[in-house]
Amino acid sequence: MKKFIVIAAALLLGFQAKAQIIADAGLVVAFEKTRDLKGDSFPSTMTGLYAGANYYYNLDEYLDGLAFLPGLNLSALVGHHWNRVHRDIKVSEVALNIPLQASYTYELNENLKVFGQTGPTVQLALSYKAKTPGSAFPMLKRNNDFYLINDGIPEARQPFNIYWGFAAGTEIKDMLRIELGVDFGFFNLRRKLDITDVDRIKRTYLHLGVGYLF
Repeated sequence: MKKFIVIAAALLLGFQAKAQIIADAGLVVAFEKTRDLKGDSFPSTMTGLYAGANYYYNLDEYLDGLAFLPGLNLSALVGHHWNRVHRDIKVSEVALNIPLQASYTYELNENLKVFGQTGPTVQLALSYKAKTPGSAFPMLKRNNDFYLINDGIPEARQPFNIYWGFAAGTEIKDMLRIELGVDFGFFNLRRKLDITDVDRIKRTYLHLGVGYLF
């Protein structure tokens, strides 16, 4: 048992010696396209903020500049819901995001580096509400009263999605990181109901963030 504890501690210390924490935050825009059963498409946009942290794990022993960046962040978005009759339906979302990306950094000089990264992000929506004056409808629930104002059509959303992202940016003096990226969603966010007018909801993210390395 003592040997196991010693080995585990040595591995943990070795991991920490090769890793840094990146606290990051920024702006995010979600572009959604909803397609109905007739084949018509309705675009919508949500904007908001995200904040969280990544673990920058150095993999220089395999390739100089290579790193693995597991992370965790929260995003909060607001926007407007698509609908045929153009009612003023506002929506808001809070989601938990778990990026698991690989990064490659190239040093231009001692003060400036450029990097690119790619990989999946797992997302779980914690809350998604459609709002009208005086009412809020929880769209992550299979049964809600949103159909009462949505032309009598029941509607609900899946909380889970997986994205594949690409990002690039600069790192200044081994402390400040500026990043621009895009993430493409794989899954249909429509929850299947017996009666619905929604066939597919697909989402793409664009984000701009700033990170600080500790």
